[in-house]
Amino acid sequence: LCEQDGKINIENEEEEGEKEEEEEREDEDNENDEESQEESASEDEEDDAADSHADLESDLESEEEAAGNKEEKKHKTNENESQNVEKLDSKREAAKSELPYTFAVPESYETFKSLLAGRTIEQQLIILERIQKCNHPSLAVGNKAKLEKLFGFLLEYIGELATLDLPELRTIDKLVLPLYNLCQMFPEAASDSIKFILRDAAHDLEEVIEVKGRATFPGLDMLIYLKIVSLLFPTSDFWHPVVTPAFMYMSQLLTKCRIIRLQDVIKGLFVCCLFLEYVSLSRRFVPELINFLLGVLHISLPKNQAQGYTVVHPFTPVGKNLELLLVCDKEDLKSWEKQNVPLSIVTRLKETTRTEINHTRLSCLALCFDLIKKCAALYESLPSFHEIMHPVRILLTQHVPVNDYPEKMQEWYHSALKELENKVKHYTPLICEKKKPVPLKQYTPKIVKVLEFGRKQAGSKKEQERKQLIQRHKRELKGAIREIRKDNQYLARMQLSEIMERDSARKRKVKELLGSLATQEGEWKAMKRKKWKN
Repeated sequence: LCEQDGKINIENEEEEGEKEEEEEREDEDNENDEESQEESASEDEEDDAADSHADLESDLESEEEAAGNKEEKKHKTNENESQNVEKLDSKREAAKSELPYTFAVPESYETFKSLLAGRTIEQQLIILERIQKCNHPSLAVGNKAKLEKLFGFLLEYIGELATLDLPELRTIDKLVLPLYNLCQMFPEAASDSIKFILRDAAHDLEEVIEVKGRATFPGLDMLIYLKIVSLLFPTSDFWHPVVTPAFMYMSQLLTKCRIIRLQDVIKGLFVCCLFLEYVSLSRRFVPELINFLLGVLHISLPKNQAQGYTVVHPFTPVGKNLELLLVCDKEDLKSWEKQNVPLSIVTRLKETTRTEINHTRLSCLALCFDLIKKCAALYESLPSFHEIMHPVRILLTQHVPVNDYPEKMQEWYHSALKELENKVKHYTPLICEKKKPVPLKQYTPKIVKVLEFGRKQAGSKKEQERKQLIQRHKRELKGAIREIRKDNQYLARMQLSEIMERDSARKRKVKELLGSLATQEGEWKAMKRKKWKN
């Protein structure tokens, strides 16, 4: 189709060129006619010098009309030329914008980045798809190593898109599909790349904690990497070489990163959502998740009500960041509507107004209520569910100012509290094991059963049965020994008879041989005597 379109375009260009040449020829003919008319007019003026003034005026008018027609024709030709040039430029731009059908795998990240720079997301997806198809491992020997490098380049490119001032989250969402395809083709290389990123992030976190004693939440790129881990690898395994380190890293984020700004709360809630996504199938208990949600409720309370319960690190019972999610403006409370908290707001929170910041705080609190509800539904089968959720229940029932919140927020609050209170206890209290009471010793006659006439066997029934089995075993053993002896005697007799038969046969054969030898010797001696006589 492209070749046909190219031919069609070429034919159109040739037709346009022919039209332009014809127009130029017509313009030249018109100019020649006008020049001949001017020459004839000048000759008439020289010959007829005595013409009237009216004839001169008519000649001037005809010259002006001819000049006007000439200018109009030139203007039309210029317009046609400009239109043709614009058409050619548009066709050239379209030809330049068309993507080639074959791409080589970039050898470095700079070439990969330049290949995708200035392209739309659809074009980027087409380029990545064509790179995979043109360099499939079945086509050449070294294609596997090249595509393994491509996974690392694409992962780094996604991280760079996330670190921009305005992160391109939609582009990242579209790029996850080619990343998933490469991970399915090369799972070992993909796991090595992501483990390398997680290892570096964990080392950086430990170094910051050793130097400063506290750490901050990572950037948006690391949070997106943690989300990508849940999309590429199974999170329900008991142990996984990629998911387990990511699990440990997220637990460190919720326990060691201090909550100083509203951005930290948003990042922490995002990690909580990732935790619920990770354990949705395995239902693994995550204590850091419950503690962080308890801390989020703690920083939404006024200082005079933040007493009577305990919070764990990174939250503190006192401090300047205690009322981080507290909203006191009644107008902002009335105008608030429940919205999803976008992850991109982390980078542009400084540019927002005070009303938008208050709305974001309320949205974070509503998200916290929703996460508490999901945790209650997830961990309801645990025997210690009520003890785990007891601090959260106390905070919700005794400290949270529900009446100050909007109606929609109150609905979220009541749904979370109802989910906690409606769970039935799945365990029973410890009770001593029931035993039969020991009877008192009494002077009652001891009855012994007589098993054989004339013999009294002392002991219980089990002991008597045991003695019977021993006696039976002895009898059976004696009988077996007797039978074995008889069998041995019979075998000995049979062996002796066989030996005697063999000996008698051997003696008989020896006698026969000796007799035949004696007769032969007698005959030989008789023949010898006859010879001597003769």
